[in-house]
Amino acid sequence: MKKLFLATALCAFVGDVFAGNDAKDSQLDTLVVTTQPVMHCSKCENKIKSNIRFVKGTKSIETSVPDQKVTIIYNNKKSSLEDFKKEFKRIGYEITVLPK
Repeated sequence: MKKLFLATALCAFVGDVFAGNDAKDSQLDTLVVTTQPVMHCSKCENKIKSNIRFVKGTKSIETSVPDQKVTIIYNNKKSSLEDFKKEFKRIGYEITVLPK
């Protein structure tokens, strides 16, 4: 009976791992912002990407000069909007949150 219980529990755990039901996925959030001063070129994009990536929990950063948007995917358990505001300010930008 103990072996059956152990085997069932192990199968359930393995099934969750392979199905992608990881608790970490539920902690990801998306932040879409615009900057002031505006981004003009690839140097602006690179400056943002190379500095903002160090905010704890940052998973990815996409920038768009034509749309004047920066999209950040991050772990909301490790960082917050205030953390991103501080880092943008440190590199010379103010940010405004846009609707997703």
